[in-house]
Amino acid sequence: MKNNDLLKEFDKFLNGKEITTDEEFDKAFNEFIISKGLMSPEDNEEPDEEDVYYYLDLAQSATSKKNALKYAKKALELEPDNLDAEAMVAECSATSFEALIEKYEALLEKEKNKLTKQGYFKADSIGDFWLIFETRPYMRLYDSYVHLLIDCGKMKTAVKHCVEMLRLCENDNLGIRHSLMNLYAYLEDDESAIELFKKYENEYSAMFLLPLSILYYKLGDLKKSAKYLKKLKNTNEDTLEFFKGINKGQMDFLENENPYGYRPFTIEELMLEFAENPFLFVTTKTYFEWAYKKLKNMKS
Repeated sequence: MKNNDLLKEFDKFLNGKEITTDEEFDKAFNEFIISKGLMSPEDNEEPDEEDVYYYLDLAQSATSKKNALKYAKKALELEPDNLDAEAMVAECSATSFEALIEKYEALLEKEKNKLTKQGYFKADSIGDFWLIFETRPYMRLYDSYVHLLIDCGKMKTAVKHCVEMLRLCENDNLGIRHSLMNLYAYLEDDESAIELFKKYENEYSAMFLLPLSILYYKLGDLKKSAKYLKKLKNTNEDTLEFFKGINKGQMDFLENENPYGYRPFTIEELMLEFAENPFLFVTTKTYFEWAYKKLKNMKS
């Protein structure tokens, strides 16, 4: 059933029902998708209110910072040593970006000391931090910290911590290598960018190829810029459509971003790259004009 058809069916399902609260709407929606076989009744069981992640989910979906903080504190009451809960409380209570940076740094230092005492910062664990359950919260917080540094314009500091994250988790389950490649392009560091490109066996994703093309455009090497642009076009058939939308200001496709991930080598991948790295793209508008003209005349 298509999405539009499903919505029409749901409208019919709601006909005659008195829905006045979000809770009543959620309950009705769950009943509807169960009736359509899209969810089993077991999936709709009441949540465990003694589970710390029940309250963290409530905090993330809260419509006000006050309520988010309330739920985050409840989660922390249940597990006072839960790093995810501590990070959520920090995020909800910080009064500025600088204050949040300080809170994150203090939490990271505390957690690193704890993990060191537990033996996780030894050679047999370094490189596998996402595979080890006990070190995942540390990596999640580290990821949030790095992106906060980027939001604050602290690019060289962010680079240093991206490199450290890749040392701790070589498989890079959080995709920090993509942020790092965009940072290298922003800082015009071609040697480090190529080294990263080779490290991940010439990954031909938009997250690598587009910033590499921008990097060489910024350095004035249009031949190399066009080389990576052509690689992008050859691996992602939506490249021309994406650049056309950017240049004509017709960026409706960005509103259709998939909240559940993206399909590699499609416009969704390009959308994600564009949405997650605004610091690079707002400074390279002329690149998109040049690249669009290049793409229109480019042969495979």
